[in-house]
Amino acid sequence: MNSSIPLPNDLTDQWHQAVTFLGASAPSEVALRSGLGGRTLSGPVVAANGVEAWLRVMAAPRPEGKLWEGAALAERYLSATIPRPDLLADHSWSSDGAAFQAHLWALLRGKELSETPDLSAPADVTDQWWSALHGAVDEVGRTPMPVGREVITQAFIHRIPRFIPALEGVDLTVKDWRTAHGDLHWANVTKEPLELIDWEGWGGAPAGYDAAVLLAYSLPAPATASKVRDVFGSLLRTETGRLAQLVICAEIIQASERDDIHARLRPYAEGLVTELLAPQ
Repeated sequence: MNSSIPLPNDLTDQWHQAVTFLGASAPSEVALRSGLGGRTLSGPVVAANGVEAWLRVMAAPRPEGKLWEGAALAERYLSATIPRPDLLADHSWSSDGAAFQAHLWALLRGKELSETPDLSAPADVTDQWWSALHGAVDEVGRTPMPVGREVITQAFIHRIPRFIPALEGVDLTVKDWRTAHGDLHWANVTKEPLELIDWEGWGGAPAGYDAAVLLAYSLPAPATASKVRDVFGSLLRTETGRLAQLVICAEIIQASERDDIHARLRPYAEGLVTELLAPQ
């Protein structure tokens, strides 16, 4: 399949095709939610067994790759004790030179903490929630790293001086790699109870990367950022944890050229870089 073939801008037809493929039904006035970049479309359905569920469709140039395989591999390799929705069914198909994948998920038991990856107000959660989040992140980190799945590559990390010029000439070799969710921002965690969602991109990353993502996306809400630093201090204060923070800052700066969310986060990321690179 030719990767230059454009993907559809609107996945509504493909979403409704997936409903049929999986033997589900959709509410008559279903409200669908488009993901960042328009490559996913999600909404509520009733599964074939009559249970309410959540259907997510993803478009890709080819039926392969890290994101394509991520959800199924997460179900296979991650501990069932890591709080996350159950994958009920999936289906893949191709049409007009593009590939599509549908995942049918159990409905979230908890409430999403934010509609966007960043926070505009402090996270309204309990100390027990923070403890559960720390435990979940720790358990993900103890999962054996899957071969060939990387959230961040060493090659990309060597290139981050393009976005943080002060790192030019600094040794950016990662000394501690661990398994990470890889996209653990505030739209991907719930409360009452805690669940971690959207596992498409999980894999190997610098130790502390998930904590660094949480910190970077909480910077507009200083009280929550302070709590992240406290709860995950043992990860963030290590050499690799500090590097992980610089990596997510570089990613935010890079993405700020493409979307408004990261554009508004960029000044916070640049402030964190200044803090991290200040003389100790």
